[in-house]
Amino acid sequence: MKKPLVILDPGHGGFDAGFRAGSLVEKDINLAVCLELWNQLWGSGVQVLMTRETDEARSAEERAQYANDQGADLFVSWHCDLLADEHVAGVSIWIHEEHAGGRHMEECEHIGERISRDTGQLMLGVFQERDRVLEKVLAPSLIIHGAFLSNPTERRLCTNPEFIKLQALGAAKGIIEMLRMMSPIA
Repeated sequence: MKKPLVILDPGHGGFDAGFRAGSLVEKDINLAVCLELWNQLWGSGVQVLMTRETDEARSAEERAQYANDQGADLFVSWHCDLLADEHVAGVSIWIHEEHAGGRHMEECEHIGERISRDTGQLMLGVFQERDRVLEKVLAPSLIIHGAFLSNPTERRLCTNPEFIKLQALGAAKGIIEMLRMMSPIA
C-alpha cells in the first residue's frame, strides 16, 4: 500500500520574515514547528516533504507547483498570527473558500482540536480565506495558525522548544487522523 504523502510548508522564509514580535520572527517559528512535525509524521509511517528546510524564500506559485509535482495527498502550511488585540490567543485552521463546508472542514477541525488538546490552547475554529497557495494546490490543503505573536503568553511559549514539540505532536495526531478519514492507511 502506498504511504500517504504530506507536504509541509513552513510559512515565509528568506527576505519574507512574516510577522515580527520583538526578537521573534514568524518564519523561524514556522520552520521550527514544521521540522518537528516532519519528525513526528515520518516516525508514524507517513511520507513527508517540505517546501523549505532552511531560511529561503519560495513564491506561492513555486510552493503550490512543488506540492502538485510531488503528488501530495495533503498540503499543510504553518503560520503564526498577529492582531492589534493582544488578548486573542489560540489555534486556527484556514482553508480556501472553495473548499468550505462539508467533510474537509470537519477533517481540518480535528487537527486544530488535537493541537489544542496537546498544548492547552484554545481552538478558535476553521475559517475560510482566499489564499494564493491553497487555490493552486490540487490536494486537500490547509493553513494552521499555531499561535498569536501579539499575545504575550503565546509569544513566550513560541520561544519554548517543548511547546514547539507539543504543537507538532498535536498536529501530527490530527494529520494522521485526517489521512485515515481520507483513505485508510496501514
